[in-house]
Amino acid sequence: MFALRFSFSRLLLAALLAAIAARPAHAQKPVRVATRVDSLRAARNAPIVFVPVVFTMVSGKQVRGYVTGYDLFTHDKVMCYELPPNQLPPPPIKEMAVERIKTMVVEGHTLDALSKNGKPLGMLAENMTPAGASKTYGYSITKANMYIPIPLVYGYALIPLGSHDKYFWYVQPAGGPIQEVPRSGKAFAALMATAFADYPELAARVRQQAQDAGYKNMPQLVQEYNAHFAAAK
Repeated sequence: MFALRFSFSRLLLAALLAAIAARPAHAQKPVRVATRVDSLRAARNAPIVFVPVVFTMVSGKQVRGYVTGYDLFTHDKVMCYELPPNQLPPPPIKEMAVERIKTMVVEGHTLDALSKNGKPLGMLAENMTPAGASKTYGYSITKANMYIPIPLVYGYALIPLGSHDKYFWYVQPAGGPIQEVPRSGKAFAALMATAFADYPELAARVRQQAQDAGYKNMPQLVQEYNAHFAAAK
């Protein structure tokens, strides 16, 4: 009888141990991975950064609006809102043609509509030499250095490999018409020496076609011109 009980106990213990062994170990709760829904929800709930803008139209009318971003030069059109874009439901975004605008004022910057010989250039740009008698406007276009072809099932795609900014400049000497700044040495020197005439030392370097006073140096020349007038105050 004792042997029977002992055998039964051993069987019971073995069954209990087998049941414990069969139970899955307590696994650590996996880290939750963000889903596309989470990303969309975060984007939807993210605060919208915007700034007020005041347009003076060609007609003379002033129009107030809001932009979520801007450059100090703008081509063709401006995307803006009539109401703050953080409202619910969000207001529709509006497209305003540059040809309708005379000036655009945003965060202390005034962008002028440029025209040459009475013809609009389809561009808003800030005068980068406000302290001097001449006005200098600049803009850049980002261009790819080269493209590499990537074969596809049908045809191929061109992928840009690196990029650079190509700068363009307009200048309006005091009392004169606006002109595109030429890239060639002599023409550049003649025009910009006149534009920088109220800073004789800089004008002389430009006229002499100094190595550091050519077309490629325009950003530095503009900075030097402005620094000269700032120091004179």
